[in-house]
Amino acid sequence: MRLDAISPIANSDYLLTIEGLSVDGSPAYFTKFSGVKFNRTGAEFTDGLSNAKRYVEGGVKSYQNVTISKPHDPERDQAVIDFLKTKEDGSKFTFRARPIRKTATGNEAETFRGTKAWDFTGCDLVSWMCADNVDSSDGAQTVMLTIEFRVEQVEYK
Repeated sequence: MRLDAISPIANSDYLLTIEGLSVDGSPAYFTKFSGVKFNRTGAEFTDGLSNAKRYVEGGVKSYQNVTISKPHDPERDQAVIDFLKTKEDGSKFTFRARPIRKTATGNEAETFRGTKAWDFTGCDLVSWMCADNVDSSDGAQTVMLTIEFRVEQVEYK
């Protein structure tokens, strides 16, 4: 029996951006992403005969809050901070996690990691944080700029 040939994506093969956010004319890229998690809550009941829980169709759907972060560059991240300040009032933005094209090594052709992307629309800033737990005696640690937001809709298209 032959298994299907699959080509799973690596963590480093994602381009993480917020629509409309740029630094010095280039998109601001994020390096960490908490992922997509869907939740549905619905009414439950017992039928009285089997003593088993049953669930009704429908219910309320939601997505878990998303957290993204990037290494903080104090000389270039003013645009990111300014963007976040404009979103503190609850105005919406869009986040995208796009699988990117990998360039193969040697004489091999380029390999595409897909043409689709995760689009998070109706994003609403929950919190942002920078310079958390700074320890000036430890030069090996990178200071991160972290953003947490709620999501109304997620599509993979």
